[in-house]
Amino acid sequence: MNRRTFLRSAGVTLALPLLPSSLPRSSWGSDPGSPTRLLIYYVPNGMQMRWFTPLQEGPGYDLPEILQPLQPVAQHVSVLTGMGNLNAEDVVAGDHARGTGSFLTCVPIRHTAGNDIYNGISMDQVAANAIGGETLFPSLQVGIQPGGNTGDCTAGYSCAYTRNIAWAGPQTPLPNLTDPQVLFDRLFGVDQGLDPASRALRSQLRASILDEVAGQATTLRARVGRDDQLKLDEYLDAVREVEVRVSALGGGSCSPGERPGSGLSYPEHVSVMHELIVLALRCDLTRIVTFMLGPAASNQTYDFIGVPGAHHQISHHQGDPKNLADLVTIGRWEVGQFADLIGQLDEVADGGGSLLDSTLACLSSEIDDGDAHTHRDLPVLLAGSGNGAHAPGIHRRLQPGPGQGPVRPIADLYLWMLQTLGLEIDGFGTDGTQPLEDLDLVPG
Repeated sequence: MNRRTFLRSAGVTLALPLLPSSLPRSSWGSDPGSPTRLLIYYVPNGMQMRWFTPLQEGPGYDLPEILQPLQPVAQHVSVLTGMGNLNAEDVVAGDHARGTGSFLTCVPIRHTAGNDIYNGISMDQVAANAIGGETLFPSLQVGIQPGGNTGDCTAGYSCAYTRNIAWAGPQTPLPNLTDPQVLFDRLFGVDQGLDPASRALRSQLRASILDEVAGQATTLRARVGRDDQLKLDEYLDAVREVEVRVSALGGGSCSPGERPGSGLSYPEHVSVMHELIVLALRCDLTRIVTFMLGPAASNQTYDFIGVPGAHHQISHHQGDPKNLADLVTIGRWEVGQFADLIGQLDEVADGGGSLLDSTLACLSSEIDDGDAHTHRDLPVLLAGSGNGAHAPGIHRRLQPGPGQGPVRPIADLYLWMLQTLGLEIDGFGTDGTQPLEDLDLVPG
């Protein structure tokens, strides 16, 4: 396990980035390297693949309308088309639930709205079981929309299938943290179990988390080299900036348990969660994150980009030009959010490169076309290089391997990602058997 540096004060634990000069003097001449991180980014209701799929294959691909927001980071992102999840197919209704339930498990889910839910283990949790012990949090599940896991959310399928993509086991969905204050408190050790009076007293004693640890930070700065002093200062500035933003959204308080007020818009919420994800990864609090931009069949409205209707309803477009145009607008905004997150990761120095260089970040959805409810050409973006495992910046139309049927299983992508993280496995889900090394996704 990598040695990590902590600042502790008044019940708060801040985990610092790995500072090479804080290691034993005998190791100063060595490069500890950067661990490989995993980020899964789920968007609901599919994409209109006609405006998502580049015409060109290989490097330097064109950017159709939905992908145009990738322009600033296109060199860091590959577009993978032709991948499907046949585990989500069935003759009965419920494609959103099946597609989301099996999104990261790649096994068929049980059709039930009761307590007898049954799924597989998701690929992020396979990774967490293998490498999660190296960080304070084995994995983080982050989302935007809160909601319980009981009841019938769609077509006789439990809400557990539609509101979670991370599964620790067949009957154990892992709920998302959706409140930015709660996520911040979880990451940085604020005690959420205190009653309001105790929280107020603690807030008075600790006007800022950083004020409480300033003395210890000063002591640490005296023991590390110039480069690590700069890294420590950058880290502390980032923590303070996020703390201030989260506090402001919560009505001027960053005390545990308080949620942001009604003034928090949907795009602001997404933006703050992105910052917290980057902060969690840059501080090495976790190396595995799943993020849900919304639940399956989301009815989020997008009036802030000129689309006031409910997303799920619009996705049943029936070929209507207005609906299709609105779906392209929504898709552009979603891809733009992913591009923003990728850009933030690329701005963080990590080892000899950036945090993005050590990360594999994958965006996809539970379906492709929301009207046809199909699962055979899912929108997939793969960003970052995973410490050299992936040569990004290409478009590849994937073909099924021998004996794989009509489409290349997305489970093959997950299998490759798990192997990149160092897991010695030769299969994942029901159909992940042929990892992607043969598809020019790695440096040639």
